[in-house]
This record gives sequence, C-alpha cells and structure tokens, in this order.
Amino acid sequence: MTDPIPYKPAAASCPDEAGTIPPAPKPAWMQRWDQDEFEINQPGLLRVGGALLKAQGQVARDLLHEKAPARYALGCLIVTLLATLAYGAIIGSAAGPGQSLYAALKLPLVVLGSGAICLPSFYVFQCLLGARPSLAQAALGTLLLCAAAGLIVAACAPVVWFFSISIEAGTAAFLVLLHVGVVVAAIGFGIHLLARMHRYVRLYRPHRRLFHGRVLALWVVMYLLVAAQMASFLGPLMDDGEFFRGERRLFLSAFVRALK
Repeated sequence: MTDPIPYKPAAASCPDEAGTIPPAPKPAWMQRWDQDEFEINQPGLLRVGGALLKAQGQVARDLLHEKAPARYALGCLIVTLLATLAYGAIIGSAAGPGQSLYAALKLPLVVLGSGAICLPSFYVFQCLLGARPSLAQAALGTLLLCAAAGLIVAACAPVVWFFSISIEAGTAAFLVLLHVGVVVAAIGFGIHLLARMHRYVRLYRPHRRLFHGRVLALWVVMYLLVAAQMASFLGPLMDDGEFFRGERRLFLSAFVRALK
C-alpha cells in the first residue's frame, strides 16, 4: 500500500471558545479512501476493475505518484474492451448474430477511439486552467474514465438485454433512448470518479491539481459529441448492415432516423 498522503485539514469557518479555528473534518468517503489498499504490480490485470470498485483511494494515490502507469493503462484497456464488447453484442442482438458481432467490435472503437481523439484537448485544457497533470497522468485519467464507464455499462447489460428480448419489434425508439441513457450515465459516473480523485488529491496537496473540475464538465460534453459522431460514421449499431459505412453526416440525423 502506498503511504497515505499527509493530511493538512482545511480550517472550519467558526472559531471555538478559545478563539482558534478547529480543522474541518474529512468527508466520510475520504476517510474510506484512506483505508483502501491495492497493489497494481501483483498478477492479474483484471484486478484494476476491482480496484475501481473498491480501492479508489489507492488508485488515486498511485495516479498522483505515477506508480506503474503502464500496468494501469493495460488493465483499463482490458476492462474497457471486455465490457464494451459484451454491451455492444447486446446492442446489436435484436438484428441477428451478424449485427451483434459487428456492434461488439464497433463499440470498443467508439469508446476508446473517442478517448484518443479527445486526449490532446483534455491535456491542454487542464494545463491552461492551472492543473498540472503529466501527459501520462492525463492519458491514464482518460483510460480510467473509459474503464469506469465500461463497468457501468457491463452492470446495466442484463437489464438492457432483458428489455431487448421482451418488447415488441416496433419499439426500437425505446431501446435507442435506453442505450443512450445507459451510456450517458456511465460516462457521468466516470467523470464523477475523476472529480473525486481531484478533490482527494487537492485536500492533501492544496497546491497540486491533477484535474480541473470545470474542464472535466466541458470535456465530457466534447467526448460525448465525438463518440456520437464516430458511432454514426462507423455505421449503425442496432440495425442490420455492413460493418463500416463511412457516411458523411451529422450524428443527429442518424439519431432521428433511429427514433422513427
């Protein structure tokens, strides 16, 4: 376990009877994060997924100290690939096994490809607004977001599968909205994880910012737009068709068509 970052509590707003200002207590979730333990150098890269669920504090400390970034990156890639492969197969299952295979291969390209396209803007925006991540930390932050989002879509996969096999064929619009809702919620949870890591590090190191909160909110909008456009460019995930279409159109037209 990496030694916890020395805690320098912030001052509370109200002085005590002696006229001194007592330190503000740490939030409960930060106290839990202080107790998290995880060793990235042990065998089994899928353990990164478990760390994102139950040892976020150790992941945040390792990210700050840049401990084993290559192993973290590979573990996040594996978790993201497996989760998006499974969820993509469910998205395309309504159109038959061929489209299920196509969608399983496309969704990882959408998730990871969008992250790669948006990584330079993520790094530059963070640095310009006062955060000081290294390029490796920015890249790993993007992969952590993708892996956390992958865990959410994998957890929602049984629910989506149940609806896809139990509703009538003429309700494709509902499935489209369901998939969009799951993906947006998953990305939201990923951003929430990065924001908490930022707050965790900032409390202990007031002069060190890994990420800037407002940039995270701005960047996630950009990421979702790029992901939607890439999904539209690659071709349909739900409808039967060829693997790659390469149509030059705005994603909104494909979304409206899918709802009809």
